[in-house]
Parts: sequence; structure tokens; C-alpha cells
Amino acid sequence: MSPSPTIAANSPAIVLTEIIEMGGAERSCLALARWLYEHGMPPHFVTYQDKVGIERFASHPLPVVQLKPQMDARHKIAALREYFAARTHPKPLMSGYQPSLHGTLAGMRGFHCLMHDTPSLFSDANEDQSAKKRLARWVSDTAVARGLKSGGSTIVTSEYLKAETMRVFGVEAAIARMGGLSQPDAFRPRPVGKTLRMFSVSRIEGNKRVDWMVRALADLERDATPLSRRIEWRLDVAGKGSGLEKMRELAASLGLSQRIVFHGFVTDEHLEQLYSEADLFLMPAVQGYGIPAIESLSRGIPVLLHRESGVSDILLNTPWATVMEGGEEAMVPALKSAIDKVIDGTQLKVPLPELPTEDGWAERIAKLCGWA
Repeated sequence: MSPSPTIAANSPAIVLTEIIEMGGAERSCLALARWLYEHGMPPHFVTYQDKVGIERFASHPLPVVQLKPQMDARHKIAALREYFAARTHPKPLMSGYQPSLHGTLAGMRGFHCLMHDTPSLFSDANEDQSAKKRLARWVSDTAVARGLKSGGSTIVTSEYLKAETMRVFGVEAAIARMGGLSQPDAFRPRPVGKTLRMFSVSRIEGNKRVDWMVRALADLERDATPLSRRIEWRLDVAGKGSGLEKMRELAASLGLSQRIVFHGFVTDEHLEQLYSEADLFLMPAVQGYGIPAIESLSRGIPVLLHRESGVSDILLNTPWATVMEGGEEAMVPALKSAIDKVIDGTQLKVPLPELPTEDGWAERIAKLCGWA
């Protein structure tokens, strides 16, 4: 274990097993940590290893305890057991499935869980799995269920995750809908100018369906009246991942490499610039929630998203969102509809829907955990 910073005995612990990138789970935990700090309950993070220096991204002092065990399951679980043997109150919050699994196997009971994704949303969920792998997943799910039923709160962000948590673990989860990063002055009306600027930000992986966007735009260019004859257009995609080069190659093969730009990793400043230029945000992914949709709407950017994105629960009845259903065959008509609406300025004729906030989400988490 690395030398531990000074941590108050009543400091809430937020457990992230390994911090290897700044993804949605890490950002949500930082948002929760900020709210707790500002309300007199300074928390700390517990992790096996932190490869990004997550405290650099915090707006306040944030102790990070790195347990640094040998990186195999047996030693990880032992390190978790040793750390929490002397910290029985307040009960920690496990950030996701793996921390909950390891906490259960370490003998921890009554912990809380922020379940970002259930097994149906894992990266291997759509792969054909051997009987051995299916058995291993069942054993893991059974163990997680035992820990979730031991007295703590299980918290999710959407109706989909609530239903999946009951189906897989037999646990009644509470819903806390997350807001986007606090941008109090970010909203502005965005009538489309000479160029339609579309934007997407995500890891470039299969479940993000970036290929759907690329092929749909290619289909709209092959239409009787190509999209580019109606209006000049561009798609910016921010994010890295295993599928990045493949997506660049796909865009090039369809003759769209001058219109679709894959930026890879972008800095916060560059990300804000891309948001500021966007007229329409595209997010056809299957995911537990989808914070970027909330962040886009809070800036005044209409969104296209899939019903399989958890945040669609609250965006079904507003012209600010085009919510598609079905497979890739539904992408072209949905995208055409979203483009038509944003060019016509349909969303500008009605108020922005009421959106969840980061602070409201964090307060609900703190109360569900009994910290506030």
C-alpha cells in the first residue's frame, strides 16, 4: 500500500478498483466528491492503482489511497479487506460492478453501490461466450448479488438499469438521474448557419455505434437530394478507443474523410470549442445513461439518441431530442428527422426541458448512502 494521506475517520470512501482513464464513472465520482467536500463531508478515493493522477482533476483537496497490491484477484481482494477492516463506518460506496464483486469477496457487507453498467452493457455482452465464461459470469453475478443484498443502497441512473439490476441481482435499485457538468452560463439558442455542425463524443467502441453515424451520413449523401446540396455539413467525433482507426478507414472508404473528422483524445479546452460550434449532438449508443446528452442540451444543442441510452427516459416528449428505436436500419430516418428539425429550428419554439443537475444527483447519492 502507498503511504496514506491523512484521512478523517468519518470520511466517506468511494472505491474505484483501477483508475486508468478519465471516463464517465471517474467524472461522476469526482462530481460526487466535490459536492461532499463543499457540504462539509470531505471524502477520499480508494483504488488499487491510479494511472491518471485523478486528484489533478478535482477542484478541491482529494486524498487518493492507492492500495498497490500485486495485480491479481487474490491480492487485490486481500488489500481491500485489509484497508476496510479498520474502517467500518461510514459504509463505503463501490463505483460499479467490479468493486462490488471484490468487496463482497473481501467479506465487506452493507456497502453501497453506484451501478454504472450491468453485465448486459459490458464490452463482451454481445460476443458469443463459451459455457465456461457464461458459468464464470453467473458465479460473479451471484456473488455481487450477495453483497448488494447485505444492507446498503444500490443506485442506478435509469429505468433500464433499474430493471436490469432486479433481473440480474434480484435487487431493488434507487434511481438518481445524473446531470451534466455544471455550466450555468452555457445555454444559448443555436440557429443553424451556413454549415450544419454535428458532434459526438465517446470512446470509439462497438456499442457506441459510431459506424451507424458514418454509414447513415453516407446514405444521406447518396440520396436523390444529397445532404450537402441542402446544406454544407461536418461531423466532429471526439474520443479514442480500439475502433478509432477502423472508423477513420470507414469514413475514407465512403468518401467522407473531408467531412467527418475523428479527433481522438481532446483536451478540455478543445472539447469546449467543439461543443460551442455544434448544432446537433449524435449519440446512438447503447449505454446505462449518457451524460453527454444532458451536457449538450444544457448548452442548447439538440440531440439524437437511442432509446437504449438510459437518459432517453426523460427526453421522450421534447423536440429538443430525437429518440430512435430499433437497429441500424432506423438510423437514416432518425438522422434525417433530427437534421430537418434542427435546420427548421423546431426546438427553438419550445422551452428546454427540465434537466437533472450534477448537484441534485450528488445530494441524492449522499442521502441514499446515509452520509447526509
